[in-house]
Amino acid sequence: MSGYTPDEKLRQQQLRALRRQWLKDQELSPREPVLPPEATWPMDRFWDKFLANKSPWRNMVYKVYRKSMFIFTCVLIPAWIVHYYVKYHVAVSIPFRIYFQYCPKLFSLWGDTIVETGEVIPPMKEFPDQHH
Repeated sequence: MSGYTPDEKLRQQQLRALRRQWLKDQELSPREPVLPPEATWPMDRFWDKFLANKSPWRNMVYKVYRKSMFIFTCVLIPAWIVHYYVKYHVAVSIPFRIYFQYCPKLFSLWGDTIVETGEVIPPMKEFPDQHH
């Protein structure tokens, strides 16, 4: 026996046709790839609509907005963070600091302390049968 049987030839022909069709399906048309619309932030959409009309005053408003956002995010917020750190972390170890973290208690359970002498005044005695 030499060669393929008619059934084998038909199967090979069908497989070749399927492979050719698969390769044709892999080719992209000129309008592919179809990408979803790009998601934008609400402020970006607002400024896109605002700047659609090309007028000088709109461009100036946009520039002022951009510069003010830059100053707010790159100057004011870092300055506030540095101020907070210095006030509550660095200045705690400096005498005559801005923030007094350890204030003496006015009414302690163990009695009051005289600041100048360090003397502790014992607490008042409680009399359960008397009313204040």
